Amino acid sequence: MTIVFFDLDHTLLKGANGNMVVRYMVRRRLMRPGAAWRAARYTLLYRLNRIPYMEVYKWTFRECGKYPLNQLLALLDEAYERYILPCLFQEGREKIAEHKSLGHLTVIATAAGEYISEKVRVQLGADDRIAATAPVRDGRLTDELEEPIPFGEGKLWRARDYADKRGVPLEGCWFYSDSLADLPLLEAVGYPVAVNPSRGLRKLADRRGWPVLHWRKTLRGEKPAAAERLSFAT
Repeated sequence: MTIVFFDLDHTLLKGANGNMVVRYMVRRRLMRPGAAWRAARYTLLYRLNRIPYMEVYKWTFRECGKYPLNQLLALLDEAYERYILPCLFQEGREKIAEHKSLGHLTVIATAAGEYISEKVRVQLGADDRIAATAPVRDGRLTDELEEPIPFGEGKLWRARDYADKRGVPLEGCWFYSDSLADLPLLEAVGYPVAVNPSRGLRKLADRRGWPVLHWRKTLRGEKPAAAERLSFAT
């Protein structure tokens, strides 16, 4: 078996899913405008590979936990349809289909929350996902994130654990990503691929001879695929 991992933000998605959800919430007046600036700052730090990721994810999950779960999922459904779905890359879907035609197991590996990650997985036809998870308590999402979060070294740990459980060495796997934040997993797999890479990753990919892809076509105008709602841990 060969496993092919795909990053989400700035790789399968033109932008960052968290920023898109925040923008939606601000426009619905469900979140203070200052939250949009905070999200923009986090995006800049992400591109510079200096993001305080635990701070980011704790803040994000706390904001989500302000809403009863049913209301939160309805908001995420709308944010997904309006902002995230139209920015998913068609080339990403095609690459997933290409690997599946070769008998590869395709997995979205992202620090995004599991709910949005699952909707993207279904939309693009991937087989599985690795995502950030936290339990629900008293009908609300908590910020008690399962560690390690699939970001940086944490993504490598989660991907290796996923592969080990299936008896697959990472040296035989692929990973598509845009960012130096994913360097631990990019260096661990046998087939790293840079997609719409940041400047730092582009320089590194050129030095090491890694393939570089540029995806441009998005799914704008497509309707959301039918996906069952997740059952959250309590």
